[in-house]
Amino acid sequence: MSQLAKTPEATLDPFALPPLEPSPDGALQATVQCRTTRTGGSRLHHRITIETDWSVRTPHDIALERIATAMGGYLSCVDLVDREVPALRELVQLRARRALPQITRNTDGRWTLRAVTPQCRCTHGEFHIAAEAAEHARDPHHVARRHGVMPRRLAHLHTAISRAHGTAFYLPPYDDCGAGRTVRERDGVAQLWEAGVHPLVVARLHEALWPGGPPMPVWFYLGAVSRRPDLAWVADTLAAVPDEDVAVWLCWTDTELDRTHPEARTAWLRAGVPRRAIVALADGAYTPVDVAQLAAWTRRSIPGAAVTLAAWHRAGCHPTPADLALLDGPDVDPW
Repeated sequence: MSQLAKTPEATLDPFALPPLEPSPDGALQATVQCRTTRTGGSRLHHRITIETDWSVRTPHDIALERIATAMGGYLSCVDLVDREVPALRELVQLRARRALPQITRNTDGRWTLRAVTPQCRCTHGEFHIAAEAAEHARDPHHVARRHGVMPRRLAHLHTAISRAHGTAFYLPPYDDCGAGRTVRERDGVAQLWEAGVHPLVVARLHEALWPGGPPMPVWFYLGAVSRRPDLAWVADTLAAVPDEDVAVWLCWTDTELDRTHPEARTAWLRAGVPRRAIVALADGAYTPVDVAQLAAWTRRSIPGAAVTLAAWHRAGCHPTPADLALLDGPDVDPW
């Protein structure tokens, strides 16, 4: 088993993986171009060391060089330390899937980045699938624009990292954590890798949400990663209502009601309330007490009361159970 799979974080946050170091040996030495003018002028080359924590050691006194920069001077290695290597770290972690891309799915079913970057196509762009959005998030040009650095210099540094690790991270690593057994689709691990999800995150999520459960579809993991529902709530609901379709549905439809009344969905599912009605109830902030009151006051079944309240919410109204009980009264004109 790899060191990554044995890290203690596995028992804590399933989304958190330790950052990839600059090289398999930890620190990385590289040769960079050093300039004292932004354009033109002389160019020198010297060695730098990117330490295991991604700090940078150069031949310069960077603190003094920052003062000189504030007084109108320029040294490219100040940009290297302050912007280029931080951009490199972000790029490497995204490409190695040690950091999850910040992507989300909108109400139209398109994928977008949570934070767009000025002068980048993601400012106005939407993506058809999660993999396309994740690919853009880890594109060197996008990361370079995010940090205000030159793509060419970032690509040069990234090439050094890739050579040190012997991979450009196009394919997922060997599955020594059993992720393949937790995804229903035959190529599910590869699909999730393209969407920016490391196999270890997949294995951890399955263990956290449904220990010993069946393989889950890719959409289950995409929902968990992109929406970040309360994992304890999902696990508790699945323990009471173990169903693969319900698992996917929970990850994609959580609302504030599920945080304030985490037991509501379990009760409604057990009572036979249709899932479509449950989503409307949760979105409309109707609680189990509201459903029970309407059922008691109007002699409806629990599913019938739930469907009634859900229908009112979908119509854009939010009557109370007492209001609906009055409407059911014998002296009320239904027209």
